[in-house]
Parts: sequence; C-alpha cells; structure tokens
Amino acid sequence: MSALLLTVSQATAGELIRYPIGGSGIPGAVRVGRSGLAHTGMLCGSPAGQEASGFSEIVVQLKAIARHYGATLGDVAKLNLYVAVPSRALIRRIETEIGQEWPREACPALTLIPSPIPGDAAAVAADAVIAVPTDDGAVTRFSGQAAVMPAGRDILYVSGRAASGSLVEATSETMRQLFDVLAHVGSTQDDVVQVKAFIQPMSDWETVQHEIDLAFGAAASPPVVYVAWTSPSRATEIELIAAAPDRQGTGETVSYINPPGDEASPVYSRVARVHADEVIYIGGIVAGNAATPEGEVRSVLDELRRLAEAAGSNLSHLAKATYYVFGRPASAMLNRLRPEYYPPARPPAASKISVATIGVADRDLLVDMVAVPTGRGKN
Repeated sequence: MSALLLTVSQATAGELIRYPIGGSGIPGAVRVGRSGLAHTGMLCGSPAGQEASGFSEIVVQLKAIARHYGATLGDVAKLNLYVAVPSRALIRRIETEIGQEWPREACPALTLIPSPIPGDAAAVAADAVIAVPTDDGAVTRFSGQAAVMPAGRDILYVSGRAASGSLVEATSETMRQLFDVLAHVGSTQDDVVQVKAFIQPMSDWETVQHEIDLAFGAAASPPVVYVAWTSPSRATEIELIAAAPDRQGTGETVSYINPPGDEASPVYSRVARVHADEVIYIGGIVAGNAATPEGEVRSVLDELRRLAEAAGSNLSHLAKATYYVFGRPASAMLNRLRPEYYPPARPPAASKISVATIGVADRDLLVDMVAVPTGRGKN
C-alpha cells in the first residue's frame, strides 16, 4: 500500500479535508469539521441496464437530501455502496458514474459491500453521511430518508447486538437491549439518527422494519439500512448511531463505555462516545498481497493505522468499526490480532459481520472505520 501524501490540518465546522491514497487522488479518509451530520437511510437505485448501474437514481436522492439541508454532493463525506452482484462489469459502471458526479479528489470516503438489496429490484443501494449547515441542537429527520446529528452534542456509536430467537423475536429483543444502552448514557429513542440491521434472509427485511417501527412506537422511526449477513446462530445483528444528551467537557476526543452487565472486551467497546470537533471517515480497506489469513489481517490493520495517522488519528482513537468477514480462518485471526493492534482499554465500538463474499477475489476481510483526531486542537 502507498503512503499518504497530505499534511494533516484541522477542519473547521462543515469543512471536508480529504486524504488521498498515495498519488491516486482517491480519498482513503475524509476529515469533517462538525456541523450537522446527516445520516441517510438505505437509498436504492433503479434496476441496472446494459449501460447503467442504477447508481444515478441514488445520486438523485442524495442531491435531494443535501439540498433540503442546504448542502451539495460535494458535502458527502462517506458513501457506503451495497452491490447485489459484484461483477467487474457492474463495478466498472458504478466507478464511471461516480467519476461523473465527483472529481477524484472530491470523492467521499467509499466502502463497497456485496449484499442483496431490499426488494430485489435494484442492483445497487447506498447510505451516506453528509456535512450540512442545519444544526438546531436537536435530531431532525427528513421524510424517513435522513436524520441530522447535531454538532452541539456528542455522538454515540453503539455496537451491534444480536438476541436469539426467530427474526421477529430477535429484532424486538435486540432493539430493547439497544434502548437500554441508550438509557444508560441518558439518551432516548428520539436521539437515534440511524439504525443498521444485518439480517438473513434479506427477503424478510419488511419483517425487521415492522419490528423496528413497533420499537420506536409513537416516535418516528429513524433511517434504517439493511445488509445481508450469514451468521450460523443469529437471525439479525443491529447497531445504531445516536446523539448523546450533551457535549461533555473533556480533553478526550473519544471515550469508551461498557454498561453494567456487559463484560469488557479487549477487541470492542459497547459504546464509543465522540467528543471531538471533527470526525474521520475511513473508506473500506482490503488487503494487498497476502498469502495467509494472518498476512491478510495484518495487511488490513497496518493500512488502517497508516490511514488513521495520515488523517490525524491513531489506533487509540478509533470510534466505530465494521468488519465484514468471510470464513472462520479470517474471523479467528482478526480476533487474535486485534488486541495486538488496539489498546485493550480503548477498542472501538464494532460489529463483526459474517458475509458470503467481500467482493474481491482471494480476500476474506473488509474493514470500514470511523475515527477521531488525537486532540481537539490542530495536530
């Protein structure tokens, strides 16, 4: 992997600073000065055709959400793309269409995840984070498509939970557990800006949505994103992002919380609470050349370290990880090596997701990460 070339600087409110991978111009990380951060739900494209991927319909939706909040496509900091069938031809078409909407040096940090799409019609779907000027101190929602994390409150990244039982039972109980975690830090369901549900089978996504709607009761459900997983023992794992009650006055940019009853782990925290004035979104990381599971995991974690440090963070200031893993060897090696890379008292909130493929030949691990700067001032 190439080294990053830009010098770290501090982002002012609403500003996006991009850190390209080597000389490619493509951002490996995007550092955002906190204003409002609009988190979208799942935006589905139109069915793919001979010459198009369906991504253009996602762009239309992104533009509408950004425009509603007084922002533009240039303010998209993070873009997660879900591809139903990750063929080379389809991915090339998506890359071409991305290039038509964003100059290379102005792209968001990008993670591409193979996953069936809810409804089965679209070939591609997405969710995004958009830096927006709107910030009245409250979580504001837009037609079920987006919700804004206000700059005046800490961000809560709550790790995925996975209750047992049928899909209905597991969803209902998992949401109850997540709300208990929020209550521990003083937040409520009204403070949730995004729910992400990893489910199987994807054809039952409406069942999960119904249970999520029931869990939120009279409150409007926040934006929801669905990703397929292949757990042998659980029907769903669900994570969420929420606003804390306030901004804590602390010298730390992130702190880690394990509520009573949750045993502390050296590889993940139940909650990461972001106090920082900036957030760093790191695009999906896949190993370079690696002949063994250990080589692959080390390659990914070493690249994560390089990207984080280039953007003014480090492995002690990771907030939220999503690990997409194919097969037991990669999963077991990730468990073994994380304590070597992460300080045992400061692992990020995380979800580890078993998948059918990460979409790259001979690779079994894809890592998506949110980090924060090491300090509040200029690095």
